[in-house]
Amino acid sequence: MNIYPKTFTATELKNNPSEILNLAIYGGYEVMIEKYGEEVVKVVPIMNPRPKKDYRKIMARYFGSIPDFPEVYKFRTTRKNVKIFD
Repeated sequence: MNIYPKTFTATELKNNPSEILNLAIYGGYEVMIEKYGEEVVKVVPIMNPRPKKDYRKIMARYFGSIPDFPEVYKFRTTRKNVKIFD
């Protein structure tokens, strides 16, 4: 996180919200928002965001945990055998 906060007016926040938020998110800056010359809002980046889930590992772990039923298996093979022509 950067030591010195960046200061913007409420009008600048209204005109460029994504730019100001990106300074906090990706730049690591504390962002202060002023209204009528007084600081009213402080935007602080989260230092330890939640890790993203690896859905491939989750699906691999649970794949096959429910046994196939003959009716379901029949439909699955039908879907696999369908050929799409372009």
